[in-house]
Amino acid sequence: MQVEDQPKLIASPNRCPVTGIGHEFNPVVDPYLAEPYAFWLGARLSVGCALVAFLAMTNAFAQQEVPTLRYDPPPNFYRSAIHPPDDYSSNEVNATVQVYPFRPFNGNIEQMFQKTLLREWIDPRYQETNVAGQPEFGLGSVRGAQVVLTARFAENIAGIPRQHMRMVIVSGGIAAIVDASANNMTTWQRALPALNVLGASLRVEAGAALPSVTEGPGPAGGKIAGLYMGTKPKYVVDLNRPVGYGKHVPALHYYLFSADGRVYRAYDTLTVPGGEVSRFDFDAAQRDDPVNSGRYTVKGNQLYIKMGDQPPEMITTAAPQGNRITIDTVLYIRQ
Repeated sequence: MQVEDQPKLIASPNRCPVTGIGHEFNPVVDPYLAEPYAFWLGARLSVGCALVAFLAMTNAFAQQEVPTLRYDPPPNFYRSAIHPPDDYSSNEVNATVQVYPFRPFNGNIEQMFQKTLLREWIDPRYQETNVAGQPEFGLGSVRGAQVVLTARFAENIAGIPRQHMRMVIVSGGIAAIVDASANNMTTWQRALPALNVLGASLRVEAGAALPSVTEGPGPAGGKIAGLYMGTKPKYVVDLNRPVGYGKHVPALHYYLFSADGRVYRAYDTLTVPGGEVSRFDFDAAQRDDPVNSGRYTVKGNQLYIKMGDQPPEMITTAAPQGNRITIDTVLYIRQ
């Protein structure tokens, strides 16, 4: 068929003027995950639309609050205690998916993505080291997003092509990433039903302004202060297998809250001199382990915790009841 025989595509805010791809398209659900290559070949022509749409909408973002990427967790996957990112591993096969929060960027993110796959944004545990062949770039759609850039590629690990699907979800001058992978194509196919659930549920929502943690918890801090212990899965590298293999094992996990709004967390052990929280050196913890250091405040019956800063991890949960607090589905008990 000649090009002129094809129906004419009409450009609109919700549709690419080159290919006609619209918001109804989602590359992380069937049939594109199951057999994506035909789509990626055609969608490469449409990548230029992302930059056009992004540049047209960047100024409008300046008036908005920082959004939140919402989703339904993949079923039969368990969530790692190590975050950010939100990290899920299949209970059945060697497949994982990570959801990275929105973060600011400078420059042309489309060009950055095509040049580096934004590997520098990926947790070191999941960074690809040996991409096999040329990645296939395309466009996707997520409810509420302005631009969604996608890449499908394989990573050569000891001769086995580990499958990857990476999405960059753009809203103004910030972007989030969803990064799924499986150790081979058979595993990828088995993980698809769970990944479909997450992919179909992705949506960008306006973020509500969170209270500042710098003011501290006030009088409530005296009731919250203490060392809390729970049990969470901990990722352990398997040194007897090739790079990229590991497993999660149950491990003790602690949160230490001060009366004036400081917080620190750690696996396995957390030593408090003489059992007195006031004697713990939160400043030293901040210098040595900033990702696991932060501050908290209390508003009503909600506890707001800000951990790290590149980007910060925000935790919102119910304030402790008695000696118990639940954070990320884990029950912690004051010691």
